[in-house]
Amino acid sequence: MLLGLFILSGVLIKTSLLGLGWISIAIGLSGYLFCRWINFKLDIKLIGKFRRLFITGAALHLLVYIGLITKLFLIDSLEDLPTFLISHLVSHHIISAAIAATLTFLAIRIYLQQQKLTQAYRQELS
Repeated sequence: MLLGLFILSGVLIKTSLLGLGWISIAIGLSGYLFCRWINFKLDIKLIGKFRRLFITGAALHLLVYIGLITKLFLIDSLEDLPTFLISHLVSHHIISAAIAATLTFLAIRIYLQQQKLTQAYRQELS
């Protein structure tokens, strides 16, 4: 199950990096619900961190779409439409990369936490 959660978080990071916002939101929400409803034989801290990763990805993409819609309503005339499109393309790539970087760091923290728990468990057995 742990490998599956890491694969799902990797897919979320990749779709975020590609700028596929709606797909990232769907993956984030489904990953969160998966962590919430399925009983894992993992430490509760790890499950909580995976939940945070998935909900962070979905929330950040939703905030980007709210910003886009807000920016869309601030257009005064059709002459501003090309500027809106170009600025959206540039900001979209920057924000998508920032979201993917944030999710990557969260996934690395989860991996390191899992390694510490595994080492502690092995020391208990010895």
